[in-house]
Order: sequence, then C-alpha cells, then structure tokens
Amino acid sequence: MDVLRYKSTSQYPEIILDKGNGIFEFSGNSLPEDAKAFYEPILQWWDAYILDPNPETVIKFKMIYYNTPSSKLIFQVFKKIEKLASLGNKVKVIWKYNDEDIDIKEAGFDLSEHVKVPFEFQIYKE
Repeated sequence: MDVLRYKSTSQYPEIILDKGNGIFEFSGNSLPEDAKAFYEPILQWWDAYILDPNPETVIKFKMIYYNTPSSKLIFQVFKKIEKLASLGNKVKVIWKYNDEDIDIKEAGFDLSEHVKVPFEFQIYKE
C-alpha cells in the first residue's frame, strides 16, 4: 500500500498515512479552496486501508485550525476510522490540542461524541 504524504503549508495540513511504519498523522491548518478535492485521495486511502489494516491503528490529530468545508471532510475521515473500528480492529485517536485553544479542544470532544472510536486527549504547549 502506497504511503500518502502531504507537506504542510499555511493552507494545507501535513498528512502522513504510512501503513508500513504505522504512522497516521494529521497536523496544521486545513483551509483548502476545494476541500472535497483535497480530501478525496485521503478518503480513498482509508477505503483501501480498511480492507487490509494493521493489527493496531493509532491516528494522531494535531490540528491548529480548519475551516467549515474541511470540518465536513475531516468528519468523513472519522467515519472511515469508525468503520475500521466497527469491523473489530483495534483503533484509537489521539487528539492533541494547545492548552490555550478551546476551539480545537471542543472540536475534538464533539468528534468523540459523534463517532464510536476511543479518543485520548493530549494537551501540548507552544
């Protein structure tokens, strides 16, 4: 399975989806002009991963900011993660947030209430 890797910019998050090394990370800002086009390959990657997942999948999110179109696509990513868990796979989300960023903290808690996936919340300081 190919590694999917996007380098972060001011508009795009860093994303690493690396099955072979067990690295699944999303971090930074997500403000693409066309969120659907940006996230479509990511959703397709998860569809393929669900067919042959690792014994354990830990997904790390360290988002700084994301706009409304991105939030809808990020939720779709979480639905893929939820599907992976519903098939009996060991899955966990680590949601990292700056101790001063209430919005990202609340976004993580909202997501944790809408998908059936174990969440771990971690605070970091800039």
